[in-house]
Amino acid sequence: MIRFQRLAQAATFGIFVCLLIVAWYPFPEGLPVAFFLRLDPLIGLGTIVASRELSAYLIPDLILALTTLFLGRYFCGHICPMGTTLDMMQVPFASRRRRSLKICTYEASSPYRNLKYWGLVMIVGAGLAGVSLIFLGSPLSLVTRFYGLAVYPIILLASESLLQVLSQFAGTFPDMAYLQFHQKVFATNVFVFILFLGIAGLAWIQPRFWCRNLCPSGALLSLFSRNPLVKRTVSDSCNRCGLCVSECPTGAISEDPEKTVHSECIVCLRCKEICPQSAISFSIRGTVTPRFVSAHDPTRRGIIWALCSGLITAGLFRTSVNQPKPIDRERALVDGELIRPPGALPEPDFLVKCVRCGECMKACATNTLQPVWLKAGLEGLFSPVMLPRLAACAVNCNVCGKVCPTGAIRDLTLIEKNHAKVGTAWIARENCLVWEQDKKCLVCDEVCPYNAVSFRPVSERRNAVPFVIANRCTGCGWCESKCPVEGTSAIRINIIGQMRLAEGSYVEKAKEYGLLFRANDNSMDGLAPGTFDIPGGIDPVD
Repeated sequence: MIRFQRLAQAATFGIFVCLLIVAWYPFPEGLPVAFFLRLDPLIGLGTIVASRELSAYLIPDLILALTTLFLGRYFCGHICPMGTTLDMMQVPFASRRRRSLKICTYEASSPYRNLKYWGLVMIVGAGLAGVSLIFLGSPLSLVTRFYGLAVYPIILLASESLLQVLSQFAGTFPDMAYLQFHQKVFATNVFVFILFLGIAGLAWIQPRFWCRNLCPSGALLSLFSRNPLVKRTVSDSCNRCGLCVSECPTGAISEDPEKTVHSECIVCLRCKEICPQSAISFSIRGTVTPRFVSAHDPTRRGIIWALCSGLITAGLFRTSVNQPKPIDRERALVDGELIRPPGALPEPDFLVKCVRCGECMKACATNTLQPVWLKAGLEGLFSPVMLPRLAACAVNCNVCGKVCPTGAIRDLTLIEKNHAKVGTAWIARENCLVWEQDKKCLVCDEVCPYNAVSFRPVSERRNAVPFVIANRCTGCGWCESKCPVEGTSAIRINIIGQMRLAEGSYVEKAKEYGLLFRANDNSMDGLAPGTFDIPGGIDPVD
């Protein structure tokens, strides 16, 4: 018989994968694709502390915390996709050596457990100073990044390869000749994959090493589950065989198998199912008198050191040359090609709220959104940027804002999104075929969805040369992505003129600035036609 925990894990993991898959263009309106990310208590607490504001996005975290008071850490054992993935990967990674009963007890397996509390305190400390380190420890952010940026592209590649093999039978199945998978590529994917394998590989030391010792979200849930209403209880029929101790995945059972550290118990029910005496049950307090042992809490000195570490880390970020809120400086030294998605909050607020989950990058219709390395400094590590040379931002797509779990990218209508100017194109004349070599080329004008490129005659050139009309350019990047020049494009996007609003209408702001964004129905952007003619939409700027 399949265990209840495995059924629950299979069901919730299946939902997680399905939501990750459908986070794509065209977006199914009303579907909460970021539901699991909004369940992560670390994302909720960390975002509140760092941003100094409450948000409706964080209500699921509060509900989870309240239910943990009653049911213990059931989320870790039955729902968390990170825990389920580690259980699956534990099969090849776990040590094959027989583990003695003595080393499986809570007392013997507890030396590293305080690490997760120190990690939690460090993240909160950095948040108090206005720096978000959530992406370093959030299990939902890590697992979503793993599947979205590392596993998903591999699956697409394998599917395309399989399709090529099956295409040999196109005579039998003629429709197969028209099938194809849009391959996606991501920066940092190798690093993300190796990092996750490293986390899974810790199972060689202890089963679920991450959940036991490193997970800050688990530490937060542990604080709520120290004495839950429903808990493990052992009756007098227990013969102390120790089978439950050796099978507990998180080492929550003491040397005395009748005693339990409830803050470490993930309510997997394994001990109950294997007990030969049926002496174990999970009961409401008062039905059976439970016996438990107190957890080894982190020392006051350890907490102070962790808090100071978070504050020092925040201080280092705040004094970095790439800091978005420079101290005693007129303006930040921002990389001119650090192009954020349309609707991204102003940079300081964006970095505080972005948890680097990768949802927006996986969902991007054209694959232009990529995780950044150090272009935005250490504080911006893994955050999304547009890479116009790779691909452009599709005019008729606004999925990135809809899948963002924290509102770091605003959920905008198509009309609003297409007025969210992310930058302006400029022409590097020394690279341009027309300007430098006087060859005829009209590609940038032909692909521009907004008629923002104009060709005009100039002296000493036989062919008309391109100019950018800045007040028509949204920075979508179609010109840069399609430029036929090898290597660096002759027309590029930089952040000059970008609009990033924490609130308010981009359409109204565009009118105020005199911007003239109007879609070109003849554009090569297959998602462009009709964008500004959506029924019930906002009229274009005149």
